[in-house]
Amino acid sequence: MARRKSEFGPNLGSILQGAPAALVRQFLASFKRPDDTLLAPPEITEGTTDDQGKAALSAYLRSEDKEIIGLLEGIAGALLDMGQDKGATSLETVAGQRLQNVDYDQYESQPDLLCKSIWMRTVFPMHFHDAQSFYAARRYRERRTYYTCCEVDFDHASVADTDGIPDEKLCDAVQEALGLKGKVTASVLELPETANYPPSFMVALRHPGPLSSIDNHREEGGWTVHYYRPSHEAVLIYTPQLKKIEVASASSDVREKTSKVFAEVVLGRPPSAKPLTRREFNLERFRSSFDLDCPDLEDVEITMAAVVEAEVRLGSWGRRLNIKVTIKDKMEDVVRKYVSNSANLIRSFGFTKIAIAIGYTRRSDGKEGTFRVSISDGSSSDVQSMRDPFLRDLGFRLLEHWGLTQNLRTLTDQERAQWFGFLLSLYDLPGDTVAGAFFNSAGVDPARLVSARLIARKGRQVIGLAEDDDEVVEVEQQTGPEPGTVRQAGSFGEADGLRLDTNAIEYGIDRAWLAETILKAIAGSLGIRNIETINEFLVSLGPMALGERKVPLYLARRLADLKARESVETALRSRHTAGPGLVLAVSDEPPQFLGPNVVIALRDLLLNDGSLGDLDREEMARRFEANRTLATSAQVAQVVRHTPRSATLIIPGLEPLTLDGVGQIQLFESLVEAATDGTGQRLTKVLMDGMGSDNPRQLFSSGAWAKAHPTYIRHGSSNRYWRLGEATDTA
Repeated sequence: MARRKSEFGPNLGSILQGAPAALVRQFLASFKRPDDTLLAPPEITEGTTDDQGKAALSAYLRSEDKEIIGLLEGIAGALLDMGQDKGATSLETVAGQRLQNVDYDQYESQPDLLCKSIWMRTVFPMHFHDAQSFYAARRYRERRTYYTCCEVDFDHASVADTDGIPDEKLCDAVQEALGLKGKVTASVLELPETANYPPSFMVALRHPGPLSSIDNHREEGGWTVHYYRPSHEAVLIYTPQLKKIEVASASSDVREKTSKVFAEVVLGRPPSAKPLTRREFNLERFRSSFDLDCPDLEDVEITMAAVVEAEVRLGSWGRRLNIKVTIKDKMEDVVRKYVSNSANLIRSFGFTKIAIAIGYTRRSDGKEGTFRVSISDGSSSDVQSMRDPFLRDLGFRLLEHWGLTQNLRTLTDQERAQWFGFLLSLYDLPGDTVAGAFFNSAGVDPARLVSARLIARKGRQVIGLAEDDDEVVEVEQQTGPEPGTVRQAGSFGEADGLRLDTNAIEYGIDRAWLAETILKAIAGSLGIRNIETINEFLVSLGPMALGERKVPLYLARRLADLKARESVETALRSRHTAGPGLVLAVSDEPPQFLGPNVVIALRDLLLNDGSLGDLDREEMARRFEANRTLATSAQVAQVVRHTPRSATLIIPGLEPLTLDGVGQIQLFESLVEAATDGTGQRLTKVLMDGMGSDNPRQLFSSGAWAKAHPTYIRHGSSNRYWRLGEATDTA
């Protein structure tokens, strides 16, 4: 029999079915509408059965506004998440530390995990919020998304308990480091030891986001602009045994600054010390082989290196395959012998943990020893927790030699300014993958950008391009005999010699971190704090003083792409109440206007070598005023050409219209001529002569035509004629 469809959505329906009516009624009665009034679900008396109570609540919810039901559905989803699996264990951890005596007894008396989740959200919403933060941090930690891990590289750093974390001092320091106007709050929690992690401390830092606004449509039909600061969160976990700081936040800049502040304020790290060490661990090399070489180091001889443990997750976090061998065994042989039929499948999942046994002899005194290193894919290794400084240093040197780790070093202010022009080119690319040839042609070393985590090596192109008798042909690229080389084969399989693989390597772009790096540089140059990402192509930099006026300032990318530009224009139109603004374009040769907003290429404001200095506000003000004067003071219609394929149509009384392509430019130049020579209109056949089209509509995309017609172009005295819009009607 088919399951009956829920009347309220899957989440709210599950809450109604899975919890006692009295508890559901208590939850509903605690919910506030947008006007701050509480819901008023029907009372459930002692004589009411659970089924009767649920029927009454269902009838009440059916009578409620659909928007309220939608909000409740979202909250119900959170209740379900926190009532099962790791959400429930997160809630148990918070309850054990925050609830006292009677409150904890009430929590424990709830019939199941879902009821505990509902009860905590209803009675202690802030404790429920802390549990959500812990749950989110666990997911970020496992999936390595919105996540940064740092190593505390000085020996006296320790925190005995939560009393050792000065939360008020920490909040003040974070507020200052992030340049926030609103107060930062902190919630501290001790995390118990688990099978995968030693005991640690969690600090949930809640801070105000950038000032935002939205047009609020009132019931009587009017509207007001509603200003607000969204609440953001950074969850920090410190593990004393591993001397490791982990931070989860959507902002890379926030992760970097909060980890630095925590190390200084809580752990006593000197502010003048070198930056915190951030490492990434990559186990990709073990997809092909478990073999490890024994490097000949200056101070020590490596006598043995063997993989003794390998773990892989089979499709989900709950299914694991763990293989352990002795030092005398060879992991490669064991895998081939016992899981030969599934070896390729197992390796396709990728390994999540590798343990390596290492033997060594010191050259100075001949002392021999062995130790073991464990690495988890992402940002975790037990090397940092080794008490012996010699073994700790040797462990990291070996991991780097085998290509299993790399220190992460953010770009310095000098590097960011020096490479700013190139970073803009990278930021303006359409995809998230770029070939090594892009860096080679710009004279930029990709290795430095990899160490700054702006890009990551993804693999090698199989097909490349090469010159053959002054022609560019495709060649096949195969693995070369030495690292960093490829063998090239021509179109017919003929050998084409060895080449460096520099141009063939593909890199993935970390879009979020690249955007933050660029925005951080611009903010520093202009003294800006209020940065708001509107969509993937447009960022608001807040109001900025230009001359005697304040104008909205924006940063836009991909303006050469028509779809991206339409997305930017749509977003700008929704902010028309702020007035005409200035758009700094990442793209070269951008349009001169986007609606009433003036556009200038950001590159025009850089230094001659493409580096970022102090952006010239006077030049920005001069160009803004000049273009606004051109748009608002025109007495007759005109087409202003910028390049052979781009121009702006200016019509008195209308916003400037960007023209793309030779066809659109010729079309409107002809219509402008008609508007000024007294004829007022052009016959379609005459207008389209030599354009390869028989109708103006064919020169535009659907979105561009909807904007142009009938405001800027319309039919004339009959459908056989075309003319400019109403504002230029001279006939």
